[in-house]
Formats: sequence, C-alpha cells, structure tokens
Amino acid sequence: MAYIGPKDFSQDTNLIAEVMRVMSGDLNLEWMKDRPHPMTARPKQARRGLTLDDINDDPHYGPGAIPEIVRHNFSMAPRGSTLSEGLPSLGYRVNRKSDVWADSATVLYEESKSRRWAPAHDVPWAVLDETVFSPEQDRAIRQLCTSLISISLVSADVPSRWVWLMNQEFHEIKYWMCAQMFDASRLAEAFRKRALYGRGALGHDSRELGELLKIVMESETFPLASAALNITLFSFVQSLGRRFESLSSNAADTYLGTRLVQDASRFVAYGVDHIRQLVRTRPAEVEITNDHLDLVENGLIGYLGSRELIEPLIVLSGGVEPVAAFYRKAAEEYFERCAVAGLGERRDRSPLQGFLKLLES
Repeated sequence: MAYIGPKDFSQDTNLIAEVMRVMSGDLNLEWMKDRPHPMTARPKQARRGLTLDDINDDPHYGPGAIPEIVRHNFSMAPRGSTLSEGLPSLGYRVNRKSDVWADSATVLYEESKSRRWAPAHDVPWAVLDETVFSPEQDRAIRQLCTSLISISLVSADVPSRWVWLMNQEFHEIKYWMCAQMFDASRLAEAFRKRALYGRGALGHDSRELGELLKIVMESETFPLASAALNITLFSFVQSLGRRFESLSSNAADTYLGTRLVQDASRFVAYGVDHIRQLVRTRPAEVEITNDHLDLVENGLIGYLGSRELIEPLIVLSGGVEPVAAFYRKAAEEYFERCAVAGLGERRDRSPLQGFLKLLES
C-alpha cells in the first residue's frame, strides 16, 4: 500500500495563501537567514579534487556529529541541515552508528569511482580469438565465470537489502553500499560476457554455492551480513581473482582477474574496518559474529568442495595439490583478516580447518 500523507496539499488553503503571497513579491527568506553552521570546504589535494573527507572536516557536518544511537532524525533530512518541525519518519531500522560505521568508507567510495572500468571496452576481448584453449580449459574457465556471476549478483542484492533501512545520518555508508552494488553489477556483467564470448556457453549452477549465498543474504542483522559478505565471501573472491589471473594465458583473462582482485579488495577493506570498529565499541558482538561465521564457513566448505568449483580449478591448475595449496593460502589470509577485525583466532574453531586437512592428506 502506498504511503498517504496526513494533509491534502492540493486543498490546503494556508499553503495556497502562502504561495500567492510569494508570487506577489512578499518573500520572507527565512531559509536564507538561518545558516547556523557555515563552514569552508576546499580540496586538501587538488589532484584528488573535493573529497568526502574534505567536506567532513567540520565537527557539525562530519561523522563526529553522529551519536552512537540516532534518536533525533528519522527523516530524509541530510546530516547537519536545520530540521524543520513535523518531518515525517521514514522508518529506518538501522540507527546505531557502530552497526554500520567504518572510517574507511569515504576513501573506498572515492576509490570505487576513480578506478572505474568498463567491461565493454576495457577488456581486450579480441585476444581471446587468438588464444588456444583445449576444450577442457575452455569449459573450465566458463564454469568459473558462471559461479562468479552468481556471487556478484547476490553481492549486489545484500547491500540493497539493508541500505534503505539505514538512517540518513550514515550517508557515507549509503554512498559506499551503492558503489558496492555497482561494483558487483559490473563484475556480473564482465564475467557473463567472458562466459559467453565467442562460441561460449554458461556452465552449471551449483547447489552448494546457492546454499552459501543464501546463508550470506539471510544474515539476521547488518553487521552479520557485512561480516559474511565482505570478510568471509569476498576474502575468497579476492583470492579467486588472484588465481584466475595467475592461471591466465591471455591479456583478457589477466585483466579480468586483476579487476576482480581490485574490486573485491574494497569489500574486504570495508568489512574488516567495519567489524573492527563494531567490536571495539561493543565487545559482546565478537562471539555473536563468530557464531555466525561458523555457519557461513560451513556453507563455504560446501562451495569449495562442489564439483562446479573444484573440478574446473583442478583442470586449469593441472592437479589437486595446487588447488589444495590455493585453498590453504586463501584460508590463511581470511583467518588473518578475522584477527585484524578483532574476532580473535578463528583457526581454532573454524570448520574450514578439517576440510583443508582432508584435502592435504
């Protein structure tokens, strides 16, 4: 049902009378006189232009003005503006700063724009016509691309599920999450084009990957969704990008692998910074987050062991041992990030350890 405002403005005699006074030249200009917090905003570095951090360098407009729990503004009014009486509540459900905040979000948002790339033109697609693949290699690459499309699409869905529930006071995080959605959409586009280029075809969907992505998407709170998506899933995606690049035999796949690493790194950076600041503010969240990551890692094991992932990697890597080594390195990097995020030593509790030992035995 659509929202119905409390007043019929088309029949509001007071509003019509005010409009007629203005149209006759009677301007009161109160909005112009009331500027209680003027500031000066200039680029600190001309090369970078005017960044979000430049305009946040003020105690009234910057994030320092946001309380841990926002109770004063549930409207669309931008942070730092003068709040009029009677502003409607937009029903935000995420109103704790520590639930969303990461100081690095402004830089990551600026970076996502400055390092933009266009799959249509920037990937040297034509080199694929000159590269010789065996039929098995060709199908293995397209299978990996199929999984990356699924991951990317859900990675756009997850921030979209939460961004409209966040208070407007956290606008930098909203900007960043919109950038995440665009980054994820671009990755889905790029790997779909790679899967279908030339005489291509999509590969098989993976039930296990679907289970992992559902666990991530249905995380009960935004902090849990952030930890699952940005730290657990994208630590692996970043590693997979490096693997894709290292196995490449042509400039197009190398380009795709490097861009996957580049874009995934921003997800990881936000996730680590976000969870670190969350648990620093609310230490009780450590165990809650770790409990959730136990479930996410269980889902990740399913995907790592699925034929739709491990077999293409074995075909492209030339055996099982290189894949086991790749999984081990990816897991070790992930565990280190969890520790940096303040979650402690996950090696001691993670179900990944048993799975990796099985592969290595």
